[in-house]
Amino acid sequence: MTTGNKKEHRLKYLGVEMLRTDANKSSKPDVGLFRGLRERSEGEGKAAKVIKMILLGTKDKENDLKALNLDLFNVLSLKMLYGDTKELIVFKSSKADQDQAMELLESALKEFQTEARMVDNDPEIIDVKTFEDVPKEFFSPQKAAVGRTNLNGAGGFGIYSSGCGYQDDTWKEKEAKRKEEKERQDKMRLTPTNIKRKGELPSLKILNSMKKKVAAIAVGEYEEKLVDPDPKDTFEEKKSSAVVK
Repeated sequence: MTTGNKKEHRLKYLGVEMLRTDANKSSKPDVGLFRGLRERSEGEGKAAKVIKMILLGTKDKENDLKALNLDLFNVLSLKMLYGDTKELIVFKSSKADQDQAMELLESALKEFQTEARMVDNDPEIIDVKTFEDVPKEFFSPQKAAVGRTNLNGAGGFGIYSSGCGYQDDTWKEKEAKRKEEKERQDKMRLTPTNIKRKGELPSLKILNSMKKKVAAIAVGEYEEKLVDPDPKDTFEEKKSSAVVK
């Protein structure tokens, strides 16, 4: 994930797709740009519980964030662009995959902090103004459902300002097209190509000449007389009578 400190190799954007742990086949994921990670405590004393959340947002609404409770959501995929390289990483719901997803997000967060790409008034939130070449799927939709919940509540997610949910299935269509194109190319590689001759077959004299040349090449006795392409282009070396002391 770490791309170095050179501007041309830094992360231009990092998108995250989240899916509820109790999702079914008809459930749609929550999609947004990665804005950071937060922890909040709920309850007091021995009953206190730490709630870990991932902050997501859109490119065009820098003040709107939504916080998804990681106890109720899994990371489905990460989509990023660094330099000219695009990358899509898909995760399973297994603990091993989810731990790996969190390691990548924590590594990315440290990179953003090192590059001073956080908002001025909160070092925990990534500034979306530093993101470049962001796809349309990470912009807010034209018609959005507005909602509010408490950030520290045990609900699925909290919303800052007048943020809204955001869903997009375009990556599934692109992935299906990519697999279809790969299968087509693999099939073409295994399909023999018929080569058709243009013109008449060579005469028997030419074939015999070619056969002799191939046989001579095989035993290392083939010689070819080089033809001067321009006989008129001559150069006469003139000797100088001067003596160098």
